[in-house]
Amino acid sequence: MGRIALFIFSIVLAATAARASFVSADIGVNGLNCSMCARGVEGSLKELPFIDSVAIDLNKLIAHITFKKDAKVSIEEIAAMIDDAGFSVRSIDATFDFENLAVAKDFHYPYGGDTYHFVGITSQKLSGPVQLRFIDKPYVSKKEFASLAKKTSFECYKKGKAASCCVDEHAAHGVLYHVTL
Repeated sequence: MGRIALFIFSIVLAATAARASFVSADIGVNGLNCSMCARGVEGSLKELPFIDSVAIDLNKLIAHITFKKDAKVSIEEIAAMIDDAGFSVRSIDATFDFENLAVAKDFHYPYGGDTYHFVGITSQKLSGPVQLRFIDKPYVSKKEFASLAKKTSFECYKKGKAASCCVDEHAAHGVLYHVTL
């Protein structure tokens, strides 16, 4: 009986994960100072197969990105494209469409081969579009990183890579991202 219940739970969990997806992102880009720079970054980002559209706001130095429906989004590829264009990523805020996902402090969520570690949040259910703020060291100030590091007992955040706290089949094969709401 236990195996049947576990099997049914696995199917339900897999079905829920299959319906979750990235919707859009606002990427803070350092170094943009003219429309030619913006066009260069926009053109680079549009080469990524999961990006539907890009609009650069030169006043706020933000790239507004919408993703193709149900496409596997790679945050790492977005950051690499911006770096390759001669700029750097300052911040990442992404909208992710969840379907009744229960999260809590230090919850690890596997999605698309990567793992999203929730830091500094309270227990809650996420449903519908939710904004995730990426808080890994490259995407926040030094002061904010130090403050956030105090809100988690997991070493992976402080080290910036999977540690004994999150060595499982998900973190071992993909990228580990730290996010907050």
